[in-house]
Amino acid sequence: MNTLHARELRHGPLKLAALLLPALIIVGCAGGVSGHAPGLAGAQTQDPGTLNFPLAYVKRPAPAATPKADIDVRDLITSTTGGDLYIRAQASPGSLETNVTMSVTKGMGDVRDLDVSPDGKKLVFSLRLPLNPNKPNTDVTQPNWKIYQYDAVLKTVTQLTNDNTTAGHDVGAHYLPDGGIVFASTRQAATQAILIDEGRPQYPAQTDDRKQPIFLLHVMNADGTGIHQISFNTNHDFAPSVLANGQIVFSRYESINGDQISLYRANPDGSGLELYYGENSHATGANLAGTSNNVIQFLNARQRADGKLIAIVRPFLGTQQGGDIVQIDAANFVEINQPSTPKGSAGTAQSSATTLGVTTDANLPSMGGRFASAYPLYDGTNRMLVSWAPCLVLNTTVTPATTSVCTASNTSGANVQLAPPQYTIWIYDVGKGTLSPILGAEASTVIVEPVIMQARTPVPTFIPDFAPAPGSAAANLAHNSNGGLGLLVIRSVYDFDGIDMVAAETNNAIPNIAALADPKQTITADLRPARFVRIEKAVEIPDKKVRKINNSAFGPAGMGMREILAYAPVEPDGSVKVQLPANVPFTIDVLDKNARRIGARHESWMQLIPGETKTCNGCHVTGSKSEPSHGRSGLTASVNAGAAAVGAPFPNTKANLSAANVGDTMADTRAWNTCANGVTAPGATTPCSELPTIDVIYSDVWTDPTTAGRPPDKAFSYLYANLSTPSPANTHCATWDPLCRSTIHYPDATADGNVSHQIQLLWYLPRPSSVPGDPNPDHKCVLCHNSLNAAGNAQQVPAGQLNLTDSASSVDPTVTTSYEQLLFAHNEQTLNMGALQDLLVPAPGPPDPVTGKPTTIMVPLSLAPPMTAGSASGSVVKFLRMFDGTYQDPVLDHTGFLTAAELRLIAEWLDIGAQYYNDPFVAPAI
Repeated sequence: MNTLHARELRHGPLKLAALLLPALIIVGCAGGVSGHAPGLAGAQTQDPGTLNFPLAYVKRPAPAATPKADIDVRDLITSTTGGDLYIRAQASPGSLETNVTMSVTKGMGDVRDLDVSPDGKKLVFSLRLPLNPNKPNTDVTQPNWKIYQYDAVLKTVTQLTNDNTTAGHDVGAHYLPDGGIVFASTRQAATQAILIDEGRPQYPAQTDDRKQPIFLLHVMNADGTGIHQISFNTNHDFAPSVLANGQIVFSRYESINGDQISLYRANPDGSGLELYYGENSHATGANLAGTSNNVIQFLNARQRADGKLIAIVRPFLGTQQGGDIVQIDAANFVEINQPSTPKGSAGTAQSSATTLGVTTDANLPSMGGRFASAYPLYDGTNRMLVSWAPCLVLNTTVTPATTSVCTASNTSGANVQLAPPQYTIWIYDVGKGTLSPILGAEASTVIVEPVIMQARTPVPTFIPDFAPAPGSAAANLAHNSNGGLGLLVIRSVYDFDGIDMVAAETNNAIPNIAALADPKQTITADLRPARFVRIEKAVEIPDKKVRKINNSAFGPAGMGMREILAYAPVEPDGSVKVQLPANVPFTIDVLDKNARRIGARHESWMQLIPGETKTCNGCHVTGSKSEPSHGRSGLTASVNAGAAAVGAPFPNTKANLSAANVGDTMADTRAWNTCANGVTAPGATTPCSELPTIDVIYSDVWTDPTTAGRPPDKAFSYLYANLSTPSPANTHCATWDPLCRSTIHYPDATADGNVSHQIQLLWYLPRPSSVPGDPNPDHKCVLCHNSLNAAGNAQQVPAGQLNLTDSASSVDPTVTTSYEQLLFAHNEQTLNMGALQDLLVPAPGPPDPVTGKPTTIMVPLSLAPPMTAGSASGSVVKFLRMFDGTYQDPVLDHTGFLTAAELRLIAEWLDIGAQYYNDPFVAPAI
């Protein structure tokens, strides 16, 4: 066998060229080849460990070495015309090659995403039918990707997802242990069903950037029947594969969490979905500078026989559709330096799986070449079947241009032009560090995604779908008449990554969770920072061809459109137990007593399948890459000790609220005493505590006046019913069910005149003064916050330099003036001879062109907006505190001008992103 010792690649490809057989050469893009490189030549001696099984791979035209020819890893639709599936009876260049899909594609389609059945006898793949050459590749009328299967015994190709081509694109299929198939699809079966239940049209939701329909994970039977959706996200879930324990590992694209692709895992029914690896390990890619801080994405993860993952890592664009292979100890780490258990050993989880020295700099050469794919062999040898291309540069200084192997001399300077990649098939032996050729490269062609049709031993564990016992609480939740429910359990929102943060959160007024939960030690509930949780749902955005709306509809916070699903109380120990709709992506906000979010917003979407219970130990400081990752079970131990004994009440609380188990939280205990199988228990004096509401309601059910030595805290509520404007909640919220939605819009009417509520109307409501002799008997906002006086016959400077009228903004006519001035910087104004104009102030100007001396110019004075989109707490200083009695300025104090219900509405609207509209079918079409 001609074997290349890959570790030598670090020392220059010219030295290596002599090790290769010169029998085969490649013709370059525009001319001949100068020199050889790994993969340009080489036959090999037969190896029984690999050659006794069929070899499958994809061949397609090589992409041009231009930025326009590159495909973003987030683009799961674009294909390269001319791709087909090839089979050889053995993994040898001497074995006959058969194109098994030409009769289907006619040479004008494409094939991708190969996977082998556990018994090694079948191959599943994605195929796109012949494309219309007169239309763009991404045109919606072009054929969709569909799932096909090749039977190596019968030598047949069968289409599995053979329903209507408009049902969606289906890619990335992988076999499950029972013969079923998991794949990524834009059909969004469950998501579109919920759209119908919500009263919206049925349409495939788009990614946050509205460039593609979202690919989400689906599962089907071996024959393509029984398709159902198992993952829910606002961007792609794709590239699934099966771990030895039967779980699915896949790539998840998140835009709200840093625009990155990390690895997640879930059971085949969608339960237990959680972060698996890499959320904070993206700046770890090898680079030419040797600092290993390139930003990379984790793609196409598969598990080796030794339990480690291998994954292709690369940036979104710029690396010729290839990258490095990393090996990841995901069983013991959630991040490159963060263990997956509280007492996990120190170390590094992630390293390059080869010694070639592959780098991941975008649009720069990688002296170690690049990998397009990697497939672990399950033959006890710890080897990988890989598609690898050497580093090649195009020399355009000669005619015809020539393709050369990268060297230190021809890759230096600013005008280096990479040649098209020449991916072909190799075996990499991890133990020996050797790269051995299987097939020689072919001119103007790439050979990618090689797999061996060999049985996987042992077969991954089969995990059956979750089936709650009939009559159980889980069954009642799963089969709710208005849609399935799940149960979210948080042991304590004061548990930050396994640390009791009560002292820090209360400025050392209360030492820990136990003291905070004790009404004798915490003498008023106002000392508890967290009082409620708010659950928010992403609004699915349609394709622009279905509904095209102005970008201004989404607001300045970059949070998409959101609806509020529910509120629930946080118990004194920080625990929460609440029923939530299944099969929707949701996030959690922890709120203070004013129903304003405390801390950073949750950056990852969660999901529940019907009947599922998801338990979290606590919370996490988000928004900082220096903080440890969360979202994976077992990372930390709970710091909320819970009940000390069975049947005993918590210290100084009412005796009728006794714990069922040692360690139960207050939320567990309250549910035990008020709920029976998910509904209110017979004889209970209060509703089942797991039931959420759409209103913010507080009642002290815990304090025992006798033992605590104080009365219970005063109850309060912020109710939509107390609004003078229409409630943003739908009819399913009156008695809360899984279809309850609170949808808040800013303007008071859509283009067709339909009232759509919610914020703009507040500035026009009459607000009679309750103060006798008040010179301003009506505190209607727009009487003062207006560019015209109350009589409407003269201009004035709006009070507080804030115009709250509903006139079209002069900056962006698609929104009102009030929206523009509340959320965006605007110029201070002044009256000049009765006319309103920008106030100009002196500022340093450019040097005088003649004397060179400094000059002064007059410029407008910009004012910061009083509100912060995405944060009610960030809007307190310049807006909200004017109304709550904490601001004592006699002119600016607006205490009582807005009601508690109105302040709650404004706060929640700010927290969810201050969108102009939160329903794409309410926003005017353009």
